[in-house]
Amino acid sequence: MKLDLNSKIKLGIDAKWFFEGPPSGNMVVKNLVDEIIRNNRGRYDIYLLLTQKSKAQAIAHFPAGINLIFLPNVPNLLSNMLIIPYVAWKHNIEVMLFQNFSSLWSLGLYTIAYIHDVLFLDHPQYYTKAELLYFKNMKYLAARADMIITISGTEKERLVKNHVSSENKTAVVYHGINDHFKTLSSYPLQQMDDVARKYNLPGRYLLCVGRVNIRKNLISLVKALALIDDPAIKLVIVGEQGSINSQIEDHIEAGNLKDRVVFTGHVPEEDLYLIYARATIFCFPSFAEGFGLPPLEAMQCGVPVVVSNRTAMPEVCGDAAVYIDPDSTFDIAHKINNLLNDVDYYRQKVTEGINHAKNFTWERSANNLLNIIDNAYVN
Repeated sequence: MKLDLNSKIKLGIDAKWFFEGPPSGNMVVKNLVDEIIRNNRGRYDIYLLLTQKSKAQAIAHFPAGINLIFLPNVPNLLSNMLIIPYVAWKHNIEVMLFQNFSSLWSLGLYTIAYIHDVLFLDHPQYYTKAELLYFKNMKYLAARADMIITISGTEKERLVKNHVSSENKTAVVYHGINDHFKTLSSYPLQQMDDVARKYNLPGRYLLCVGRVNIRKNLISLVKALALIDDPAIKLVIVGEQGSINSQIEDHIEAGNLKDRVVFTGHVPEEDLYLIYARATIFCFPSFAEGFGLPPLEAMQCGVPVVVSNRTAMPEVCGDAAVYIDPDSTFDIAHKINNLLNDVDYYRQKVTEGINHAKNFTWERSANNLLNIIDNAYVN
């Protein structure tokens, strides 16, 4: 649609996950929205759609000039399908950016679905029947959107291959890395000690961050721990407990590893930064990822990264990571041992990781997204 370039476009953003929601979705939405606001430069009149229960936080957080609309506290799918289209129409919003699920009808809106991933289409074995039934709506609703934005070239290929979207209707915007992820030398000693005591962190540890589920392949990582040359190094797992936690505990017991594995559960973001920075090696043996942000966060913290050679991870991590076969416990242990036993190699991967992480900023993500909207809607 060709518009007067001197006029402001009313841009609505589904920001329900800004203050809460799935940890990965929360991380993406809050960083992306903050950067969109900072980089808007008066081009768009921004409307943020949030839940009613986050009203006080939103009013305190967002600057004047940002239009805040508060929605009923209903499930994300129903809100996007039925409520947001009406609210957007009522406020004369012209472009609406949805998270995952687009609207059932547009009411004259230009609709963009920001689809984080559709891994469930190619890897249904990692999801429950309830999850598959819920996510199935994403494919149906995506066909009604004017445009799809996703998070990696790998996910774009998946969307096109599974007929969720077409090549020319789909754009890619990489995630960024929050500036708060820093190397260990950036922190005062007292803060390091406080976080170490709070989570019972060992002096040297392998770190894995993510929800404890089958897709993250933590069972193989626990098995690999028993094969590490250094019997003193421990494994710290940060993330919400999942359905396979009891299976992991069984493998810990069988491998006599009880004193070498630390579960922190979900931790506040301000503590997570230092937990990353204190790690010896970051391990991410996941079977499938739409992007894989945690390895980049670890790289920015100056921690060498061991990741799976599957799905989007080689695309995202480039030459800076050490790649493993997630099906091979021996390969995981071998690649970790290579880092632990070779100081020069270890330092090389630290340097490569820090340099690679510089390519991913939320400012760049926000600018790319706004440019895509400009090109698709304005032009």
